[in-house]
Amino acid sequence: MAQAQLAPQADPAAPAATALPILAFAHFLNDGYVNYVPGILPALIAADHIPLALAGAVVLALQGVTSLAQPLVGLWADRQGGRGFIWIGLALAAAGASAVGLAHDLPVLLCVLLLTGIGNTVFHPQALAAATSAGGGRGMRLSGFLVGGEVGRGLWPVAISALVAWAGLGALPLICLPALVAVPALAVTAPVLPPRPSRSSDLRGRLGPAATLVGFSGLRAAAVFGLSTFAPLLWHARGGSLVGGASLLSAMLLVGVVGNLAGGWMADRFGHHLPLLLTSLAGAALVPLLALASGAWAFIVMGLSGIVLFAGFPLTMLAAHDLFPESRSMASGLVLGGGNAVGAFAVFALGPLAAAVGIPAALWALAAGLIAAAGLSRRLPSGAAAPAASG
Repeated sequence: MAQAQLAPQADPAAPAATALPILAFAHFLNDGYVNYVPGILPALIAADHIPLALAGAVVLALQGVTSLAQPLVGLWADRQGGRGFIWIGLALAAAGASAVGLAHDLPVLLCVLLLTGIGNTVFHPQALAAATSAGGGRGMRLSGFLVGGEVGRGLWPVAISALVAWAGLGALPLICLPALVAVPALAVTAPVLPPRPSRSSDLRGRLGPAATLVGFSGLRAAAVFGLSTFAPLLWHARGGSLVGGASLLSAMLLVGVVGNLAGGWMADRFGHHLPLLLTSLAGAALVPLLALASGAWAFIVMGLSGIVLFAGFPLTMLAAHDLFPESRSMASGLVLGGGNAVGAFAVFALGPLAAAVGIPAALWALAAGLIAAAGLSRRLPSGAAAPAASG
């Protein structure tokens, strides 16, 4: 009976060959909806929708407050099984993201961003668990799913900033159109997961390693969210265009796909401690360089930062799945949600610093966080790596 509960069961209508591409496309949309707003942040500030000192509130609303609930959502998803959390989460994220253009003051804007964040919170735990049920090596399966999200995070800021520059914030409701196709498709083709008897007591005896994973993920998330928030603002403050600043963000996220793939490859073959140590230190060296870089050099710094920062995500997620093999949705929610919440609150705290002292000071603070992450990397639970042949 226990063996049957632990074995993922795919819907016959969604064989492994097609399940992963569908999930990756859903991830492309979801992460696009959740991450395009920093790319149009200068336009929101110019329209008096939000002051610079509260720029971090955008990240907090999208990723911080709602992400705290991800472990509980993951626990619920484990108990329910199925695939409903995946398509419902995408629908909520699309609804909130498309309403940003209709929000003309800060309270309403924060409400629609919270709705987007709720959708993201509902989508990710079950989707991450489903992605590792689709056949093949776990690391590369997870990387394939993550690539969809990173491409979405990379393309949407520049695409939506171009839309806003051309047609204004009022054109944003148009972005819900892809979800009108994807949500029904997910409802009938996404992998069906069996219910798992996960319990909150599954944390007992594993709180220390889990807290280390969350702390490490949070420091890396702070660097990603911080660059996403402050890089377009720094570009715009130096006289750059809205689309140019969003393109900086896209450079980090799209080139970061290389890091996702490399992280999955390393997870299947070499383990994770040394790669996470080295990439954390490399990120600490790269992030402050953005304050000194301009023109093409700024894009190079952002791209290299994306590679080293995103290489760690498959490794930490697989470590979470190995720490909680009986509750993979809960594990996904714990590390992703907890890490995103820590990172979002950190960026929110850096907003007043950036406004008072300057954005370069915030970049140096992010670098210090990555040095702390390097120290934590040696304390992460072992077992994230699995031989490629083991599937």
